[in-house]
Amino acid sequence: MNFRLTLVLLVVAVLAIAGFGVAQKQVPPVITPTPVVPPLLSLNVGNVVSLDVKTKDKETNVVKDTGKWKLVKPDLDTNVDQSKVDGVVGQLANLQGNGIVADASANLQPYGLTNPLVTASLQTGDGTTSVVLIGDATVNSNNYYAMKQGGPNVQLVPNSFVNDLVSLANNPPKATPTPVPTATTPPASASPSASS
Repeated sequence: MNFRLTLVLLVVAVLAIAGFGVAQKQVPPVITPTPVVPPLLSLNVGNVVSLDVKTKDKETNVVKDTGKWKLVKPDLDTNVDQSKVDGVVGQLANLQGNGIVADASANLQPYGLTNPLVTASLQTGDGTTSVVLIGDATVNSNNYYAMKQGGPNVQLVPNSFVNDLVSLANNPPKATPTPVPTATTPPASASPSASS
């Protein structure tokens, strides 16, 4: 009788395990969606006509004139490193943060955004100006706190991007002048000496 009881319990256990396995296969797995981080800025790069980058004591402003960037601040200069400006404008116009850290209605002082390290402005052809504020570096210095002026949140942006902005403000993007070849005078030939 013990053998039969054991056999029945074994069959019931096998059926219970099989039923549990089938039930588990029918329940879809729970997928936690990755939070979407909205871009800080999303502008058409081709519409940008002005870039202004300010640090605490420096400012660089470039404007597009007949398809080429020219320097307006700190001084007027048409000899501008076009690729450097295009690179910064491209990054800034489509600036994507690494994550949201706070709501814009929070106290912004702990993030360094009440007195920003960098203020970067882009103006488009229709006169719209978009401003990004860069605050303090994070504890590990891999990122900086940033927000769009009037935007909904504070996000993290990579330090390499902030370094590019600071470099542009501190060292205006003047192109290295192309050397102009100078005419060289051929060496004077020795005149034949008169024989006596």
